Amino acid sequence: MRSHYARGLALTFAGVLAVTPDTLLVRLVDADPWTMVFWRGLGIAAGLTVIVRAVEGREGVRNIFRFGPRRLLGAALLVVVSNCFIWALALTAAANVLVVLAGSPLAAAVIGRLFLGEPVSRRTWAATVAVVGGVAVIFADDLESGRLAGNLCAAAATVALAAYFVLLRSIRAASTLPVPIWGNLAAALLALPLASPFSVSETGALWLVLAAGLMLPAGIGLISTGPRYIPAAEVGLLLLLETLLGPLWVWLGTGESPTPAVLTAGAVIVAALAMNSALGLRSAIRTEMPP
Repeated sequence: MRSHYARGLALTFAGVLAVTPDTLLVRLVDADPWTMVFWRGLGIAAGLTVIVRAVEGREGVRNIFRFGPRRLLGAALLVVVSNCFIWALALTAAANVLVVLAGSPLAAAVIGRLFLGEPVSRRTWAATVAVVGGVAVIFADDLESGRLAGNLCAAAATVALAAYFVLLRSIRAASTLPVPIWGNLAAALLALPLASPFSVSETGALWLVLAAGLMLPAGIGLISTGPRYIPAAEVGLLLLLETLLGPLWVWLGTGESPTPAVLTAGAVIVAALAMNSALGLRSAIRTEMPP
């Protein structure tokens, strides 16, 4: 059991580290949002398919083509996430987007309560209030800056991502990777009529290959595998690394720095999420881990 726990921890940590530079790479690609959605969706779908073939063999590839209502709904939710995330980055600061997205685990807890009947503890409700307050500060800070639309896109991506996590928990299957494969492929196909695929520069194409073809498929695959071995609370705690490291990568790569209001709100949100996840993790380990 302890070896499984260590394996899950390592897989999830590696997956989160793989996706943390994503926001910076989006900034470095000189392409319109529709083109970005197209190439990212196509690259992630192709990369995940290669991973499925390598890890699960021919049976894994056959599993990709087994459809069902929940898989189709999950794919539709990922279309929303993909589009709203890219448009949010185009319309507002990267730190704003990542801080708002940090609330997705708590949004997932609320949605899970409503649709799956999963209990929500008082500490989670308290953290939800803190996160909502932090997000409200970000929105208020941008009311007169013309970036409100970007924050709204980030909020929509957060809710859709939370619903996607809940849906994955409800799918009783050994592998859920077919869901992001079809979701990203659908996002690419829907964006294609409005995209300009060949307008991307050679340098931008290299960044796209690095992000969509390598880092994101690897990260998504590892993060999707981690919950098989460790409690969901710890997965949520590790996902906070993206909120902390994502803006740092963007600042180092482009010089884009968050406003004081966003830094304050981000500190409140990360502290609330970390406390909630740490307490949940302690409880989960006591329940699931043998002495």
